[in-house]
Amino acid sequence: MDVEHLHTRAKKAAESAITHLYDRQREDGSWVDRLSSSTIATALGALSLYRADRHAYADRIAAAVRWLRTHQREDGGWSMADAEAPSSPGMTAFGLAALHEIDREDSRGAIARAHTFIDENDGMNVIPGLRGEAPKTWPAALPTIWGLVGLRDFQQQPDQPVEIMLLPANLRNKVSIALPAILGLGIMQARTMNRSLPRKLLGRIAEPMALNWLRDVAGTNGGIEECPMIAGFVYLGLKKAGVGVDVQLSSLAYLLETQREDGSWAIDRDLEISVTAYSIMALAEFEDVAAQPLLKGTREWLLRSQWNKPFPSLGMPAGGWSWALPSGWPESEDTAVVLGVLADLGVPRNHPAVRLGIGWLRKQQNTDGSWSEWVRNTHIMNDRPCAGVTSHVVMALKRYGEPDTPGSPVGRALAYLRAHQKDDGSIESIWFRDNTHGTSRLLETFVDTGQGADPVARAARQWLLDNQADDGGWPRHHELPPEGRTAEETGWAIFALLKAGEDPRSPAILRGIDWLLRHQDDEGTWRPSVVGLYFDDLCYTDDLIAHTFTLRAIGRWLKLMAVPGGEPQ
Repeated sequence: MDVEHLHTRAKKAAESAITHLYDRQREDGSWVDRLSSSTIATALGALSLYRADRHAYADRIAAAVRWLRTHQREDGGWSMADAEAPSSPGMTAFGLAALHEIDREDSRGAIARAHTFIDENDGMNVIPGLRGEAPKTWPAALPTIWGLVGLRDFQQQPDQPVEIMLLPANLRNKVSIALPAILGLGIMQARTMNRSLPRKLLGRIAEPMALNWLRDVAGTNGGIEECPMIAGFVYLGLKKAGVGVDVQLSSLAYLLETQREDGSWAIDRDLEISVTAYSIMALAEFEDVAAQPLLKGTREWLLRSQWNKPFPSLGMPAGGWSWALPSGWPESEDTAVVLGVLADLGVPRNHPAVRLGIGWLRKQQNTDGSWSEWVRNTHIMNDRPCAGVTSHVVMALKRYGEPDTPGSPVGRALAYLRAHQKDDGSIESIWFRDNTHGTSRLLETFVDTGQGADPVARAARQWLLDNQADDGGWPRHHELPPEGRTAEETGWAIFALLKAGEDPRSPAILRGIDWLLRHQDDEGTWRPSVVGLYFDDLCYTDDLIAHTFTLRAIGRWLKLMAVPGGEPQ
């Protein structure tokens, strides 16, 4: 490969990508991304507006129905993210529910194709709760929605027990981010379903506690977790129950605020704090971000975004950061990422926000040495110990000089990562598909702790090299969709390998950089892929995740090629 020509192409690509990134910066110094539109969120949003006032919101409802009909795939199913392959039985069932209630006559063809898709893909057995035992979390809410719209017996719903509010907080909070939907639907079930007298009494006792809890976790914009999907579940449940009118109205207001021009909703409104931090991480490969005038406002915006008071609803102290404002909840990964970025921006260890953030992370560590996102020692599907989250926290703590001695928070975390690395050298990260993200973060973490030659790091590095595809991108193999290679995973792998000392002129790195350059578009960015993971049947794309981590990898390569012996310079 012509390395000099590749270097010239990479410099041009980086210039275009940096321009694209600064063009996206908001006046306050932050960035905002585009998360993919979601079938489940759009279906719930449309149903909520329809049940609130079908006449007053007729245009909005029509736009949502139009989005659903135009995004139904050729096989009759709907996707998890926009109309990206593949179709999902679970998402199809939500799209079907919305059209069945709102537009049954005009959408009869779309409805028939959806039924066929579900039947052909064993949807009744694949979708949680339609048959057999179901997990008592919001992925099992589809049968409840089908009951609401008349697609199944209303009494045959997975139990969403509002009585959970009667448990001690430390037990109740184990449900974590699923709790708002459970409470909204649980209040409905307690008021409308056949229950024994003791359960009815317990439900009535728990109901005001649940409503107060929902009020406490709502942001000033009416949202909960900055999540239109959650707002839809809460609204539909409380509307059917006929209680909590103020919570209904705030949820409805949030849905009206977050509906997109094309009629759709995303799962989360956006990840503004996350992608602002990622943008700084990328730009830091090219310039001194602490001295960049355009980023002075970014530093202040991030500092203002910190939770400087406790989050009592989940028993969390003050000091964390969330993914978005104002109703995102403080969580470990973004707290760690923002702390690392604040160091890039020149915020010292003795700054009150840094001290508070480090203290928050220490208090949130699990007993096994790992970190989850929100609640300590949880084990639900999307709030359980995570290698990716744990790695981010370790890197942030080391950035501010925390020790890694045995028994220290960092030492315990490294022991956790050692124990959970697979025999092949990889490790999973529950928030992104498969193992490229987790393994890349694992490798970076051991390098940052001065253990880049450790067998754990060597095994992770070899796994990444072995899983490069023949065309230069990552991954070679995958378990979850999409097919083929992605900019996100290629960027993560290249950056980690370069950080671990891989020769920037090695064939693997050159082929990887070439892959990234070949896949940049005319606007200077990269196509996002469905690699973001809420759980296996609910994934997403994010344009700035793809952009920033790809740009960061190119930046690290250019930086290494500019050092003596790296040629060209």
